[in-house]
Amino acid sequence: MRSNKSLTFVFMIGLVFSSNVSALGLTTRPQNRKAGLNVLLITIDTLRADRIGLYNPRHPMTPSIDRFAADSIVFTRAFSHTSTTLPSHANILLGTTPSYHGVHDNANFVVREDLLTLAEHLKSCGYSTGAFLGGFPLDARFGLGQGFDVYDDHFTQGDPGIEQGRERRAQAVLDSALSWLKGRKSPWFLWIHCFDPHDPYTPPEPYRSQYAKNPYDGEVAYTDSVMGALFRYLGETGLLSSTFIVFTGDHGESLGEHGEKTHGYLAYNSTIWIPLILRLPGGEHHVVEQNVSHIDIFPTVCDVLGIKTPAFLQGTSLLPLLKGKGLEEKPIFFESLSPYYNMGWAPITGFIFKNEKFIDSPIPELYDLSKDFDERKNLAEGRNLNDFRDELGRILRRQSSEESSKAGQKMDRETQQKLMSLGYLASRQGGKKAAFNTDNDVKVLLPLHNKCMEALDLFRAGKEREGAETLKEIITAGKPVSTAYVNLAAVYKRQGRWPDAISVLKMGLANLPDVYDLFAQYITCLYEAGRFDEALQAFETMGYPQAQSDPVIWNYVGLSYWKKGNAAKAQQSYEKSIAIDKKFAVPYNSLGSLLTFQFKSTNDPASYRKAIEYYGQAIALDPSYGEAFHGLGVAHFQAKNYEKAIVCLKKALDLEPDLDEALYFLGVAYLMRGENVPAYQYFMKYKSSPSYGLLSDTEKARLDSYIAKCKRD
Repeated sequence: MRSNKSLTFVFMIGLVFSSNVSALGLTTRPQNRKAGLNVLLITIDTLRADRIGLYNPRHPMTPSIDRFAADSIVFTRAFSHTSTTLPSHANILLGTTPSYHGVHDNANFVVREDLLTLAEHLKSCGYSTGAFLGGFPLDARFGLGQGFDVYDDHFTQGDPGIEQGRERRAQAVLDSALSWLKGRKSPWFLWIHCFDPHDPYTPPEPYRSQYAKNPYDGEVAYTDSVMGALFRYLGETGLLSSTFIVFTGDHGESLGEHGEKTHGYLAYNSTIWIPLILRLPGGEHHVVEQNVSHIDIFPTVCDVLGIKTPAFLQGTSLLPLLKGKGLEEKPIFFESLSPYYNMGWAPITGFIFKNEKFIDSPIPELYDLSKDFDERKNLAEGRNLNDFRDELGRILRRQSSEESSKAGQKMDRETQQKLMSLGYLASRQGGKKAAFNTDNDVKVLLPLHNKCMEALDLFRAGKEREGAETLKEIITAGKPVSTAYVNLAAVYKRQGRWPDAISVLKMGLANLPDVYDLFAQYITCLYEAGRFDEALQAFETMGYPQAQSDPVIWNYVGLSYWKKGNAAKAQQSYEKSIAIDKKFAVPYNSLGSLLTFQFKSTNDPASYRKAIEYYGQAIALDPSYGEAFHGLGVAHFQAKNYEKAIVCLKKALDLEPDLDEALYFLGVAYLMRGENVPAYQYFMKYKSSPSYGLLSDTEKARLDSYIAKCKRD
């Protein structure tokens, strides 16, 4: 149980309080901007406040942050407005809520260029600006790089435990940040973002071993060690005496509380209560128990620096609280809309005012945070909640902007895959229902979604019948959980039950027509089952507008046309896929295959050259793309350039050993070069591969004739 009483007791032990304004460094507000304080913003992704020792002594894993907090102003009741990475950082750097800036989720949104960021504002006041990021949700493509001289989002400096292009360790972030900072002339604004506590939890050693049972805590402890290195550097270089430091988390992590494994679905304090620690040069420790939020950071920075505060900011400067004075309390708006945008579930919105927290959803909730900070006892039942709903409506009207809808964007395939690899839903937006009932409430549907994921794990563990039955039960119950249909179809596909997989997805589309991912899975499944006419008919008649910006679907449409013998339509579809996402390697490979076939049929050297070009583009975009190397090898083979063919085909097998057809082409290529020994070896490998059983009698006879030739010659 987290409570303010225990927090206050912890902070008071052995700490010196001071109401002396000069001791807090607040009498030295710069008159000359060039001589002003530097600003350091530190955001730790997915950091629960109760994992910091000074917030909760039961978790003594953050000695570095605790020492930093010991001479800082600590806010015990700070809240995020959202529980996902991009919206939360937009709230911080824009000083407005999602109702104003329009960024509601990590997927499908981008910060508009016409909005003023904290970095742009400080840059206009003569500040150098640098940002060093640890996680893909803050990639520059999402718009938060505005105003930064350097926006370092190169997620390629990780280690074997980190997937490249997704995130990088806190130490790599710090190294890049300090490299920029060394020799930097004041004033500067530096933003350091560490992604490590985010799922999946894979801390480096020795934290992996020390926290084997609680890897999330291991990530926090590791990040704390990196913060220690940062704070030591600032002390050793004298920068602590000239830098205003803001330390916070973007959101928390549920870790199973309220049935939520990570974050992004619900809006309980496990995910929206965040640490907020502010340090001014020469400051002493002070504890503030008043409710504050992320949007208060931007105006506070302005007030501390003595620069103009933009009129559009929706937060309140916390400077009076830093001085030990009072400040009028305002309601804090929050939302959780990722399930709404991705799965068509009911939206979650609400507000916190003083000790009351109201959550508006089909099953409304009301909590007294002074007695129940962990939100175990819902007080909404039997209460007239009209006043709370009216107040929420007023808050939304005050904070909304007519321009907020312009934050929507089309999501490319790379973005979708990377967000999904980090555990986000990352679907393309579908149609939105106007009204919801209790069946659509996230609290009702999330346990079913969790069961769907567990069912797939059961199947992978060999418990096929048990996993499938669980998914069938959820579908039979008629709940709007698209994951049940998608996962059951995946089970059937792995079993080779293509008609059943198609039937399940078709049923899902009938019951949940707003979920675009069901349509995408349906088209894909039809193609993979060899039902090309049905795939094309479904694509042309179902009319999902999201398909117009989906490069994957257009590639499958092209493949279906190609299987039907319509090369012109196939090429148009591949080119459409590329036009949508020029970084998507697959349609380049598809075009290479099409042109290789044309070269084989016509012997036109132009087709060969163009095929080589497309394969090259696919490989440049994805150097691990084995099929592209295979296609390139086949193209060289058709051109009788056997030396190049062998190099490419071997590379294809290195990358994807199950590309059995490459064994056959390698055998023939070596045979054409008169190298019978390797030719024989590859032919025999091919003969023992799964693909051999799919050959016709004529094809098997041809292979046997090649093998005989190897022996004879």
